[in-house]
Amino acid sequence: MSDRQTIDIFADRAMATQVRWIAIVTLKNGVDKYWRKTLQNPISIKEKDLIRPRLMSMFDEDSPLVALQYCVTVARIARWEYPRVWPGFAEELLAQIHTNSNNRDSTDSRHSAMENNTLYTLHLFVKTLSARTLPLERQKMREITPMVFSVLAPIYTQRISQFERILLQAGGNIAKNTAFFSESLPLLKSIRLCIKVLRRLWAYGHEKIENADEIAQNFYANAINHQSAFYDLFRSLTDSAVPDDYLLVLRKAVLLYGKMYLDFQKYHAVRFITLPCTKNMLHWYWEQISNEATRLTPISSDLHTAAEPTLEPLLIQGLILYKNVVKNFFYQTDDGEDVDAETVRCRRLIDSEILTQNLIAQMAELLMLHYIPLKPKDLEQWQDDPEGWIADEDSDYWSLDVRPCAEHLFVDLVNQNRSQLVPVLANLAQQNNIANGTTTPAELHYQREGKYAALGLCANDLYDYFDFCQWLQQHAAIDSPDPVVKWRIAWLIGKWIMVKFPVDQRPHAYSLLLELARPSEPLVVRIEALSSLMRCIEDWDFAPEQFAPFVRHAFECITNVLSTVVMPDSRMRMVNFLSALVQRMQREIAPHAEHILQLIPHLWESAVGENMYQMAILVLVTKVVEALGAQSTELQEFVVPLIRYSVDIDQPAHVYLIEDGIDLWLMLIRNATGLSPGLITLLPLVSRLIQYSSETLRKVLKVVEGYILVDGVRVFEKCGPAIIEALHTLVSDASLTVRATAIGYNSLNVLVQCVPEDMSGRALVTSNILWTAFTRIVDRNESALMLVHHAMFLSRVAIHYPNLFVNFLSVQETVLASTFAENWVGLFDDVGNVAQRRLLALGFAVSIATTNDGILKALPLMMPVWNDIMSDTGSSLVFFSDIDDDMPDEYGESVVTENIRRQKLLSADPTHKLDIKQKLANSMEECKRLNGAARFEAILAQVDSSDLEDFRNQLS
Repeated sequence: MSDRQTIDIFADRAMATQVRWIAIVTLKNGVDKYWRKTLQNPISIKEKDLIRPRLMSMFDEDSPLVALQYCVTVARIARWEYPRVWPGFAEELLAQIHTNSNNRDSTDSRHSAMENNTLYTLHLFVKTLSARTLPLERQKMREITPMVFSVLAPIYTQRISQFERILLQAGGNIAKNTAFFSESLPLLKSIRLCIKVLRRLWAYGHEKIENADEIAQNFYANAINHQSAFYDLFRSLTDSAVPDDYLLVLRKAVLLYGKMYLDFQKYHAVRFITLPCTKNMLHWYWEQISNEATRLTPISSDLHTAAEPTLEPLLIQGLILYKNVVKNFFYQTDDGEDVDAETVRCRRLIDSEILTQNLIAQMAELLMLHYIPLKPKDLEQWQDDPEGWIADEDSDYWSLDVRPCAEHLFVDLVNQNRSQLVPVLANLAQQNNIANGTTTPAELHYQREGKYAALGLCANDLYDYFDFCQWLQQHAAIDSPDPVVKWRIAWLIGKWIMVKFPVDQRPHAYSLLLELARPSEPLVVRIEALSSLMRCIEDWDFAPEQFAPFVRHAFECITNVLSTVVMPDSRMRMVNFLSALVQRMQREIAPHAEHILQLIPHLWESAVGENMYQMAILVLVTKVVEALGAQSTELQEFVVPLIRYSVDIDQPAHVYLIEDGIDLWLMLIRNATGLSPGLITLLPLVSRLIQYSSETLRKVLKVVEGYILVDGVRVFEKCGPAIIEALHTLVSDASLTVRATAIGYNSLNVLVQCVPEDMSGRALVTSNILWTAFTRIVDRNESALMLVHHAMFLSRVAIHYPNLFVNFLSVQETVLASTFAENWVGLFDDVGNVAQRRLLALGFAVSIATTNDGILKALPLMMPVWNDIMSDTGSSLVFFSDIDDDMPDEYGESVVTENIRRQKLLSADPTHKLDIKQKLANSMEECKRLNGAARFEAILAQVDSSDLEDFRNQLS
C-alpha cells in the first residue's frame, strides 16, 4: 500500500476511528523509514510534493488518538525538511493558527480541535528546532521567533482573559461547578500549549534577549502573575473532588513557567538577573518554599506522618533557581580581572536586592530546620525498602527530589557566604539544644537532624572553626533509641574523615562505626556505617597496623550485611568494601584470608546471571591473591575454575568478565611458586585469547610470560607449538601497532631464554616466524621503530640458539642474505638502549660463523659497531643491576616471586653476562676456520684499515 492510499484512508472520516488510527500510524512509520532521501528505496520527490499539502489540510481532526499520531507525522517531516526543502512550513502553520484563532467559535468543537492540533504540531516543531546546533538552523529559529510570538502571544493573552472571565463567573465554590471545568479545560489546554512553545522561543530564540520585541518582553514580564494565579487555583482544588485530567493540565501549566525560568537562567544568566521582573519572581518562589516548609517537617508526636507538599516539583524549581543565583560563574566579579559592566551590575543587584544578608540568614535557617533533615517519607522507606533508599541516596539525580536539592543549595549558600554563616553554624553545633523549653519533641528532632546534616554537608567550610573529633566524643549517642541519630553519626564520620580527622583519634571512629554496624541495628544504619568505614580505609592517612585489631570485627559485620541484603547493588557495595579492605591491609590480611575465601563460593553462586556482581567478586579474589603473595599458591585449585569461566570466550558472560578474569589469572601466576595441575589446564586457553582482542592482549601475553618464567620446559611440552603459532600470527599482522608487536616479541624473547634449543628450535622453524622477521628486514617496508623489534628477536635467537640461527642464515640465497645483513646492521643506529645495542652486536658476532657470502659481505659494516660497543662499555662486562630499567611499574614489592624470577632471568642474560671481547674473538676464529685463512684474509681486506686496526687493538 502506497503512502497516498494510506492518507486516503486516514482522511476518510466515514471510516472507523480504529482503522484511521492504523492508517496514520502506518504513514508515520513509513515516513520514518522512507522519507529521507539517503535511505534505501526512499519516497519519490513527486510523491512528497503531493503528501505535504494534503497533510497540512487536516488539522481539524477531532479524534485525540488519531490527532496525536497525525501531529507527530507532520512535525517529523518538518524536522527533516525545514528549512532547506520546506522553508515555508513555519509560515504555513502559523497562518492556519492565526486564521483559526480569528474565526474561533467556542461552541464549535472543530475549531477547538484545530487549535490544539496546530499548537501541538508547532510545539513539536519548535522543540526539535531548539535542539539543533547548526548555524543555519539556529539562525532560522531566531528569524521565526518574532513571527511566532506575534501570532501566539495574542492567542495566549486572549485565552488567559477568557479563562479569568469564566473563573470570575463561576464564583467562590468552583469545586462543585462542573460547567466551569468543562468550559475552561479547552482554554487551559490551549494556554499550556502556548506556554510550551513560547518558553523555548524565549530561551533559545534570542541571541541577545535585549533585542527581543515588546510582545516577547511583555509575555515574560506577565508570566509570574499568571503562574501565581494558576498555582493559587491549583492549591485550592487539590483537596477537592476535581477531575484528574483538569488538575493534571493545571499542574503542567504551573510547572512550565518554572521550566522557562530555568532555561532562561541557563542560557542568559546575566540578563536573567537584570530583568526587572526577576526579583518578584524569585521572591514569589521563596514565599512558596517558606509556606511549604512546615508541611515537610510536622510538629506532631508521630514522626512518620506528614502532609505532602502541594506541588513538590515547584519547590525543586525554586531551589534550583536560587542555587544558580547563589553560585554561578557568570556572576563572579573577582578582583584583578576585567569584568563586564553588565556583570558588575548583575552582581550588585544580587547582593542588594535578591540575596540580602537577612534573606541569606533566613534561607540557611529554613533549609537547615525544614528541608535538609530526613523526612517522614524517608523513615517509611527505611522500613519498606531500606536498600532502595540507600541506592537513591547514592544516585546523582539530586535535582529530582526536594531534600537533595536543598542540600546542594545549602552547601553553595554556606560556601559563598562563609564569613556570615560559618561562625553561626560552628556555634550552633556546640549547643546541645537550639530551641526553647516550649519546643515539641518532634521539633527538637528535626532541629537536631538539621544541625547534624549541616555539619556534614559543610565539613569543607567548617574545619577551621569546629573540632569534630571532640564533638564526636560528646555526641556519639550510640545508645540512642533513635535510628536517625545513629545513621547521622555514621554519615558524619564519613563526611569528616577526609576533611579533618587526626590519625591518633581514628581508632575511636573505627570502633564507633563497627558498633553501629552490629546486626541489632537497622539495615540502613549498618550499611551507612560500613560505607563510612570504607571511606576511612580509602583515606590517604589510613594506617593498616592501626586498623589491624578491628579487621576481624569488620569482616563479621560485612558478612552479616551480605547475608541480609538482596539487591545486587547492595551486595556489590559490600564486596567492593572487602576489596578495598584487602588492598589497604596487604600482608596484614593473611590471618583472615580463609574467612574471606569461605564467602566466595556462596557469593559466586548467588551472582549467577549478574555480570557486574561477578566482576566485583573477581576483583575481590584478585586483591586477596595479591595480598597473600607467595602464600596464594594454596588458593590455585580454588581460583582456577573462576578464571576458566571468566576467560572462556565460548561463555556468553566472558564479554563482561574477561578483563577481570585475566587480571586474576595474571596475579595468580605472578605469585605462583610452581605450576599446579589446575594452572596447567588453563594453558590451552592462551592461544585463543592472544587472538581475541587488542584490549586484553598485553595482559594475556604477561600471563604467557609468567607461565614460562615459572616452568618454561613444562609449559612448552604442554602447548609450546600452539603458543609460538599464535605469537607468530600476532607479530606478522601488519595492521598492529608498534606497541602490540613489541609485546608479542617480548613474550617470544622470554620463551627463547627459558626453553632449550632442542625443545623449541624445531617449532620456531616450522612456524616460519624466523622467516617472517627475516623478510620484514629484507623488504624494509615498515618504520625503523617496527623493524627494530624484528631485529632484536633475531639477535635474541642468535645468542641463545646459535646453531639454529647460523643454519637458518646459511641456507638463504646470497642476495637475500646480503640485503638482510646490510639492513640488519643499519638498524643499529636506531637503537638507543645500551643493553639492546649489545644484543644486536652479539647477534652480529654469531652471524659471521658462516660461509654465506651475503652475510660476510656485511663484515665491514659490523666492524665499526663492535668498536663502538667495546669503547662504550669501557670493559668487556656490564655489571648487572638488581633494578631492570625496562621492567614495568606494576612489578612492585607485592609481586615478590615474579620479581625474583625476572631478576634471575636478567642476571643470566648473555647480553649482560658474556664477555663481548671474548665472544668477538671466538666468532672471528670460527669464521676463519669455516672459510679458510686465505678467504678470511680476503674478507678482512674489505674492512676499512682504521676500523680493523681499532678492532684488533681493543681485542688485545
